[in-house]
Amino acid sequence: MLRSLTCLVVGATVLLGQAPTLPHYVLTATAGGAGCEVVEVDPVIGTSTPIGPFPSDLLAPLAMTQDPYNGDLLVALDLGGTASSIIRLHRFFGTYVEYPMGSVPGRVVDLTVLDDTLLVAADASNGGLYTMPRRGGSSSLIHTQPNLTAMNPIGPSYGAVVLAWTGRAGTPALDSGVAVYDYTQGTFWFGQSYFPNPNNREITGVLDLPTAIPRQLLAFDDGTMGLFVLGALAPQPVPSPMVLPPGATTALHPRGPYSAEGVVLGNAAHPYLFVVDPWSGSTLGLAVALPGDPVDFAYGIERAAHSLLRGQPCGSHLLLQNYTSTAQLGGTLEATLDATPALPVLFVASLEDFGGGLLPAALPLGCSLEVMPDVVTLEFVPTSGTATKAIPVPNSPALFGTVVHTQWAHYATTGISVSRAMANWIGN
Repeated sequence: MLRSLTCLVVGATVLLGQAPTLPHYVLTATAGGAGCEVVEVDPVIGTSTPIGPFPSDLLAPLAMTQDPYNGDLLVALDLGGTASSIIRLHRFFGTYVEYPMGSVPGRVVDLTVLDDTLLVAADASNGGLYTMPRRGGSSSLIHTQPNLTAMNPIGPSYGAVVLAWTGRAGTPALDSGVAVYDYTQGTFWFGQSYFPNPNNREITGVLDLPTAIPRQLLAFDDGTMGLFVLGALAPQPVPSPMVLPPGATTALHPRGPYSAEGVVLGNAAHPYLFVVDPWSGSTLGLAVALPGDPVDFAYGIERAAHSLLRGQPCGSHLLLQNYTSTAQLGGTLEATLDATPALPVLFVASLEDFGGGLLPAALPLGCSLEVMPDVVTLEFVPTSGTATKAIPVPNSPALFGTVVHTQWAHYATTGISVSRAMANWIGN
């Protein structure tokens, strides 16, 4: 049993309702737009509670996402129109501590984390798609797209995002458009597809729908939504049971990794978080009226136990980490390793994979430790070639949303080899 996991039971707080997700988070501008706050939305009853102040909350908010590997909130803030600051609000025993991550030219409109990369969409005449290490660092422009105003991932593991840009007179992008871009290969899956923008509608969100024909759901700043099919001349309006005011679709993200439903956030004109069916236009409310002027949100992480791998094996010995059972309450988390039989290996585990900037920790000859070494045990790979480390999980509701991070390592005079890192979310 992890010592740190045992300690965490004391004083932990959870949601007791049988909700499909942990809390949603909404980034909102405070009165007058001179500052911001983040509110936590209860996924059962829809009420919101501020998570508390942080040093940079005097800046105007731009975008937000949640780190799927540890639950931290990544927030983009306005540095005056020509650049954006990105900070990390690190979860720490019920509170949040701010850490700077870096800056990006232009106005950030969307953020998403894929593997160990933070992808940043920046709206500017010379803007586009930037990347940054997941824990922060220097940013790099990997794809130029003027007037890029929306982005979302294509599933959690494809290495691709859907992009949307807004056509504006007098800029390098006169027409609006969409494309699916593979940032790992620097190529397009399909697109770039263009359509005119005679009504000067800003695209505020885009989803790639899991349909046989490439199809995107678009949100516009006038409160409308549309479906764009590859090869069409323009998006087709999504029928709506009610007329939404301008600003009622200020942000759009998927309800789940492969969901065909979108979740929409409205601004002060319609300060609600709601699900939209792209075919019928029907809606389902997720929150009561939100405070301030909402800007962006992070849909709650699933409550079901699940494990996420990231990074790549490194070193002279190939260490392949996996799992045979997830961290269910009252069950057993089993982290496995496929490696050379009889090889001595170290199993490393912690509730921390950020470490206040201490991670990743460089190891001799180039590999990195991705989790804090709070618990380290020596194991030997059996003749089967698969080592297993079992961690009992107490049947305590207080552990919902706890993450156990694991990694394997082997020491040799030629250097330290490591496996991929794994984030194990405790759930039901």
